[in-house]
Amino acid sequence: MLKDEVLKILLSSGSHVSGQDISNKLGVSRTAVWKAVTALKNDGYDIESVNNKGYLLTKNKSILNEAEIETCMHLYDCKVFPKILYFNSIDSTNTYAKKAADLIPSDFLVVADTQTLGRGRLGRSWSSPSSTGIYMSLCIRPNISLEKASMITLITAMAICDAIEELYNISPLIKWPNDIVINSKKICGILTEMSCDMDGIKYIISGVGINVYDTEFPDDIKDTASSLLLETGTKTDRAKIISSAIYHFYEDLDTFMQTEDMSILKSKYESRLANIGREVMILDPKGEYPATALGIDETGALIVNANGKIKRIISGEVSVRGIYGYT
Repeated sequence: MLKDEVLKILLSSGSHVSGQDISNKLGVSRTAVWKAVTALKNDGYDIESVNNKGYLLTKNKSILNEAEIETCMHLYDCKVFPKILYFNSIDSTNTYAKKAADLIPSDFLVVADTQTLGRGRLGRSWSSPSSTGIYMSLCIRPNISLEKASMITLITAMAICDAIEELYNISPLIKWPNDIVINSKKICGILTEMSCDMDGIKYIISGVGINVYDTEFPDDIKDTASSLLLETGTKTDRAKIISSAIYHFYEDLDTFMQTEDMSILKSKYESRLANIGREVMILDPKGEYPATALGIDETGALIVNANGKIKRIISGEVSVRGIYGYT
């Protein structure tokens, strides 16, 4: 779409760009450029038009689209540049990614401004209001065995934490295995899904939901959820958060692939682990029991001490005392 191409030019320039320069670069008429700029203004962008100087974009931080994300990813010089699929509204980014995975052979990232059927773990729904959060699903195709796929969730969690710390100067924590918390409130959830056949893993999809600008939450989560805005008082461009997270994800994925386990990344992960050294409640289907979390092993399993017995927790729910009201 022409307006997206015009937006990319304006985003990458820190000064006025003449309509003629844009026209020449894109091979379209100046009238077409003017119409594209008008469309961008209607989308909510502040664009200054000055005779003999051209157009200057003052970016609106609440706007998210493909051009914003691609421009930020170029700034991060990502090792891998996944194809961006952006939607104003979608049922679920994970659901769409699973359908698209059979058609797109390379890595790709599905991003939506809102979801109508956002999903979390264990069949839970994920509140996805428009213009407030990040809802994205990254599809990758790592050459690893089936039993190692769950560790991608841990890598995703570290990437989200790295991005938040980089942009907000605050240190979030990971509630094993898939929640990001700040001040004991959940601000991000991760849903990892995959497809495999007799030859191995076909693809892994890491779905991420981050509460960015949210100030209100549904009644069932209002006591446990929060947002980056509420916890930091800072409003940061969602495209920057996405791009930073993707950059850090591929950095850690490269490290992970050296050993195909968490042995090198173990200490980094544990430095962000909210569970470590704390009393936890293992919500086992066979019966709940308390334990003390000790850390993770090289497979990403949570290691706990339950009444003197060391156990490996490989899946399921683990509540941490002092987080989400567990007291």
